[in-house]
Amino acid sequence: MKNNSYTIIRVLSIACWFLFYSCSSSISNNNAVIQFTETENNFGKLTYKQKAEYNFEFTNPGKTPLIISNVKTSCGCAAADWTKEPVKPGHITVKYDAASPGVFQKTITVHFNGEDSPVKLHIKGQVEYPEDLENPTE
Repeated sequence: MKNNSYTIIRVLSIACWFLFYSCSSSISNNNAVIQFTETENNFGKLTYKQKAEYNFEFTNPGKTPLIISNVKTSCGCAAADWTKEPVKPGHITVKYDAASPGVFQKTITVHFNGEDSPVKLHIKGQVEYPEDLENPTE
């Protein structure tokens, strides 16, 4: 009976060691780095209903190919497009639909396979009021 307990403990120890080793090696391979040229874009003044677009350029000085898993915008007025393939350098295209007059500030959250994930990007600007809304009493 004592011999069976020793064998079970040995098997469990080896299994735990393999489990730990396999988990630790995947964590060490999770070293992609994303470095943006700029993390904020000011569109300035936009005309009402104007569509604006900006490319946030980035590099990956890490040794692991960069995989962007998701990019979320803080509202439906902004949309992001990015490559789903592993990349070294690249860009994320952010489109803004100026459907609401006034000042805006929006956040774009970039999720990727690196320790510093997620990274936040920002867009801002001002949408001018259309002529027919500027003087509603006329």
